[in-house]
Amino acid sequence: MRNARLTTMAFVCAISLCATSNAWAQNKYTISRSPSSTSQYLQQRAIDVDDIPGHQVRVYEIRYEFPENDFAFAGVKVKENLTRGLSDYVNLSGPFTTYAVYMLEDGNKVFSRSNGTAQFTTNADGSRVIKFSFVENFVGGTGKFKGIRGQVVGSGERAPVTKTLLTAQSSGEYWIEE
Repeated sequence: MRNARLTTMAFVCAISLCATSNAWAQNKYTISRSPSSTSQYLQQRAIDVDDIPGHQVRVYEIRYEFPENDFAFAGVKVKENLTRGLSDYVNLSGPFTTYAVYMLEDGNKVFSRSNGTAQFTTNADGSRVIKFSFVENFVGGTGKFKGIRGQVVGSGERAPVTKTLLTAQSSGEYWIEE
């Protein structure tokens, strides 16, 4: 009886070690800067809520292209990103949620979901900007990126017009579960 218990315990420990070593063996990739990109709003629709002045809900779609080829997942370059989002702003300030699809040059895709907050503000020089912060979670993909997981935290700013330069910084990590 005692030998059976010892054998069972040894087996459970061996299985646990194997399972944990697979998790330890996963490569983690870091994202430590924002890639060069150009962006364009493809469509957007804002609806006044009418409860207080300046309150709008909005849905939108933005295409990002990466002409510098300086953004990749596990060595596969990103061609473009389509981001669909919704915001609940009062005078250009408030929460937003986005869903992104990264199209890679090998035909695969990476999917993410982000939540963030935007704040409309006036700089000391009188210029007006929207400052934002976000958390992006990688939630899956196609092909070898099916099990991609991870998180990026970022912030940035843009002028409060549709066609504008967007500056952003982000950092985080991702891994691919098998």
